[in-house]
Amino acid sequence: MATKTQTTARASGKVKAQERPARAGAGRLAGIRRTIAEMRAEWRKITWPDRETTRKLTLLVIGLATVLGFILGAVDALFVRLWNLLGGL
Repeated sequence: MATKTQTTARASGKVKAQERPARAGAGRLAGIRRTIAEMRAEWRKITWPDRETTRKLTLLVIGLATVLGFILGAVDALFVRLWNLLGGL
């Protein structure tokens, strides 16, 4: 059981060398396990959209990407023609 002084020292981050765990990897492993447990807990909180919403949003993204592709293609073609009219400096 830790004394009040040891608990205060640990809380403040000032841990003496003899109080540290003998295996340095033990703390890392515990940290990795804690991180994985926290990730699982957060993953369970996610509310996934239903199939219909996913389909609609996917089609919206594909449609917008297509329209923007045409717009950017037209602007590029306009700049190419303008460059050729200026003589290709």
